[in-house]
Amino acid sequence: MCVYRSSSWNPGGKHEAGYDAFMTGCIFAQLCSDLGVDFKLHESSKQLAFNEKLQKYINHLYLSYLHGDIIDLNTGYTVENSSPSYNLKRRYQQILFENIVIIWGFPSNLKASEVRECLSKVFGLTSVVSVYHLDATAVFVQFNKTQLVSDFLLLKESLERSNGPISVLHPLGKLLEGGNTCAANYDAYKEICGSPLSETLFADQAKAVGMKWKTKLVEYKESLRSGEHENPTIEENVNDAAMSL
Repeated sequence: MCVYRSSSWNPGGKHEAGYDAFMTGCIFAQLCSDLGVDFKLHESSKQLAFNEKLQKYINHLYLSYLHGDIIDLNTGYTVENSSPSYNLKRRYQQILFENIVIIWGFPSNLKASEVRECLSKVFGLTSVVSVYHLDATAVFVQFNKTQLVSDFLLLKESLERSNGPISVLHPLGKLLEGGNTCAANYDAYKEICGSPLSETLFADQAKAVGMKWKTKLVEYKESLRSGEHENPTIEENVNDAAMSL
């Protein structure tokens, strides 16, 4: 269906009530068709309002697609667990800053999926919640446990300090390739970005504020009962790599 407007297109102009109402009707008709609503079976709009396929949508006001709630105009209350924001919360995991590490300075051709793969091979398939690129050579990694932040940073420093065949053939070798990869927890990220200096790449920003270290270690403070920690220790990770050589 082609729709022609009587006036020229002006993206900066105010809406045209008649045209907007017409397009709203067109969208409603299309959605009814998608839901399998047959208009021929309804003689009036009152009958259509009682169609069971439309009940969950009638008199529901969507305040915002991304962040708003859905208001039931019949009651004036929010529709529980049905807003777009609720669905987004289900889709995306909660951000836990204490579980995040910032990694930067790695080869620019390394993708987020490859970073996840490297880490998952060491700490387990479910250890990484998410990986997001900050720029071409920097990513945020959120682990599923706070202790993994410390475990990763300790392992990274251990591999770089050994500077032997283990570090080259280790699953993290791809991430550490080039010898310029740096890592720290989220607090260090805030410290680096808190500087009045501003660079395009995070790696350049870190250099500009005078960061000399490649790995900023953090201490995992929560005490763990015997057998509670399911992830392999740093020594086990290094030893496993050595045995595979």
